[in-house]
Amino acid sequence: MIVPNPAVLQQAVDRYRALAADGNTAVAVPLQNAAYTLCVLTGTRTVEEALTAADRLCSRATASGSTHRRTLTLSSTSPGPLGSSGETASEERELVA
Repeated sequence: MIVPNPAVLQQAVDRYRALAADGNTAVAVPLQNAAYTLCVLTGTRTVEEALTAADRLCSRATASGSTHRRTLTLSSTSPGPLGSSGETASEERELVA
């Protein structure tokens, strides 16, 4: 299972809760979008399940103090003249997740 970045997940939870607390009908669409984002991030189908999963994931990340470092190798092909294969360049970047 892909685990979302705890900081991104916490931002999504905070946004949802702020919109839900507003109570204004003008925020209905942004509230639905925030709920959808939470469900996608947590792999759940309802906002209640998403909030429960988000709380669990964020508390687990806080308890473990996890900052996972991963190295990602990016390859790209630069277009050459018509009919040529182009050049391939690789670049390594360190990602903090």
